[in-house]
Amino acid sequence: MRWNVSTLLLTAWLATVAGQAQTQPGPETRALSLEQAREHALLHNRSLQKASLALEQAEMAKWAAIANYLPQANINVNYQTNLVSDSINIGAFKIAMKPSSTMTLQVAQPLVNWNIVVGIQMAEIARQMSENAIGQTELAIKQAVNTTYYAILLSEFSRDQLKKNLENVKTLAKATRIKVNVGIGESTEADQMEVTVANLENTVTTMDRNIEVAYNSLRLLLGLQADDALILTGNLEELTGAHKAFDLLLEPFVPENNLDLKTSALSVELSEKQVSSSYGAIMPTVNAVYQRNEKLLTSAFDITMKNTLMLTASVPIFAGGKNAVNIKKAKLALQASQLDHEQARDQLLVQEKQLRYNLKSALESFEIQKKNIEVTQRVFNNITKKYEQGLSSSIEVTNANNNLLTAQSNYVSAVMNLLNAEDELLKLLGTL
Repeated sequence: MRWNVSTLLLTAWLATVAGQAQTQPGPETRALSLEQAREHALLHNRSLQKASLALEQAEMAKWAAIANYLPQANINVNYQTNLVSDSINIGAFKIAMKPSSTMTLQVAQPLVNWNIVVGIQMAEIARQMSENAIGQTELAIKQAVNTTYYAILLSEFSRDQLKKNLENVKTLAKATRIKVNVGIGESTEADQMEVTVANLENTVTTMDRNIEVAYNSLRLLLGLQADDALILTGNLEELTGAHKAFDLLLEPFVPENNLDLKTSALSVELSEKQVSSSYGAIMPTVNAVYQRNEKLLTSAFDITMKNTLMLTASVPIFAGGKNAVNIKKAKLALQASQLDHEQARDQLLVQEKQLRYNLKSALESFEIQKKNIEVTQRVFNNITKKYEQGLSSSIEVTNANNNLLTAQSNYVSAVMNLLNAEDELLKLLGTL
């Protein structure tokens, strides 16, 4: 069999495409409970990965600050030659000036340096603040996952209820149209029912689109691909258990455990260290330097010492008042930081009371709307049965359907408010 060049190229291209299709991962299907979704987000969310990188940078900055207090060693090599003359005369003596070269090992060790010590302490505080930032990011991600997860479950619940109502209304609309066709019904009744069906179908279609948007938001939070399928295994009844809200209302609040207040306290510590650092400008510094010289080229006249140990001390005396001004500025910044911390603590205490009040109100509203939707559903079912028997009009069916839609919307809002109120309080308590 004879093969031409184009056939061989086509075969090679098809083989390459097939190989790439096998190696590229396809869309995945994931069934996730609420807890599993949160765990997956904490492992794959990009915002949390950035916060972890910031913590690593803070760790490196701390070690860089520590390294400033460790011995610093370097080696220097120099070469010297006299370009004017190869000798010098000292009285009756003539000394040859040959080229010389020296290799010097120098080791410096800070002994007393207040700024380095304070710098290490400030780097540690910055590291702790980065740790807190990770915790705050985790709480924010958990809350975002919860909110999106709730929204999807509630939207799917509402859509499913609408579909049930739609099927009932469709049945009534068909029956009404049949009555019109056989001459025992009014066309306006049939038209009214068909308009109601069209409105319900449009509402269901809109909800399907909104649900897909919510799923896309959840995919982003979980770090999934756009075409990965998601199945939520959570149950609304489990999430809306009244005992959960009551137990949460009994949990005590310890402000010092709140991450925001911890970060505020660290800001005060950082300001205190900045005051200490400003005092470093008027404190003495002491350094030790060891130096060893090795001659690579030796001239006839050489008095270089081979081993040298030096102690150097520097004592600031006067800087035109600049140091005093910097100390005053640092103290004022510390006072401002302390005021911010006190205000943050007071705000948390007020926020705690408000969130507990919000949760109580949301729980009461949930119980009311739960009963309301049950009653409205029974009324709708009763009206549709009467309509089938000719005891009610299409207007009454439409009104009952609108009332049911309103009740479902109010119920969904009440559930969402309850779940969000629980999450807000859990976040404040640091137990989300």
